[in-house]
Amino acid sequence: MNPDPIVEPAAKDSASVPLAASIVCADGIRPLATEADIRVLIEAGAFFWLDLAGGGQGAERALFLARLGLDETEIAWAERFGQTGRMVISRQKLRAVTWIAYGFEQLEEIHVLGTQQWIVTIWNGDSITLEEIREHFAERAGELAKIPYHAAAILLQLLLGTLQRGISELDGRLQRLRAQLDEAPDDIDFVTLAARLQKLHGAWSNIDRYGSAVRMAMIGVEALPGIDPRAAAELNDYADQVEDAERRLHERSLWGSAIIQDYATRIAQRQGEQINRLTIVSVIFLPITFLTGFFGMNFDWLTKALGSLHAFIVLGILLPALCVAATIVWFRRRGLM
Repeated sequence: MNPDPIVEPAAKDSASVPLAASIVCADGIRPLATEADIRVLIEAGAFFWLDLAGGGQGAERALFLARLGLDETEIAWAERFGQTGRMVISRQKLRAVTWIAYGFEQLEEIHVLGTQQWIVTIWNGDSITLEEIREHFAERAGELAKIPYHAAAILLQLLLGTLQRGISELDGRLQRLRAQLDEAPDDIDFVTLAARLQKLHGAWSNIDRYGSAVRMAMIGVEALPGIDPRAAAELNDYADQVEDAERRLHERSLWGSAIIQDYATRIAQRQGEQINRLTIVSVIFLPITFLTGFFGMNFDWLTKALGSLHAFIVLGILLPALCVAATIVWFRRRGLM
């Protein structure tokens, strides 16, 4: 029996996930049929969140981004996955590369770009993953539309919530692994476990670097033109939440490392015990091996002198038995058995 997965990277083929474009605004949530509908939303002046999920290998997503007014450089950034976590806040745009979690089995990179008129998220996963987040955002969209950076901060906090829930799920998996180590350590695949814990450490490293980028982005955020005090407060709160997630993930990484160390220690102890048993057995039978070798030599004087039945009983049976018994008594008095 293998342990529960600790953490796995997103294993889905983004090319196989069709593009799903959703608009979230004060009027609710609705799918976006074509990229031309974006121009209607912009001309209406209503603040909205455009979520582009899947479609990683198609040109359709780029058309949506172009309709938002993004230039080629920004589109290239939005569609380039495998980036280091980062955040940049300017007077005109907020840009972030962060992650969402499917439980904690998979981490999915997501790109967030926010302006005074809209927010767009670009990622390669299944749109249904953010269904609950879209509902929460839609309930607040009417008020959030008044302060765009406030809306971006709330969305980032909702996305981070998937990671926080994933870490809580990870706690349960580590607890079950700890119990399995106590009850059935032989069922644990050490190589697989070590590889998964290495991925957990990698996830913590990513979040740690992202936390540093977020803290750097928050320096003097209150002084930026167009930043409402409530938006600045929410952004700073988000930075605190990222730091908390990084701390929690680091603790779980250390916990996992401790489990690996305990498992390795137990394996070493068991191997040492087996070696000790083999050594004791070898020492017990060492006198018999010596006697067998000595009396097995084919010298004439030896074979003629020890050719009687009494000699066989005394030297071939009683003497080896006494040697074994004496060795066992000696080991027990030494506390080795």
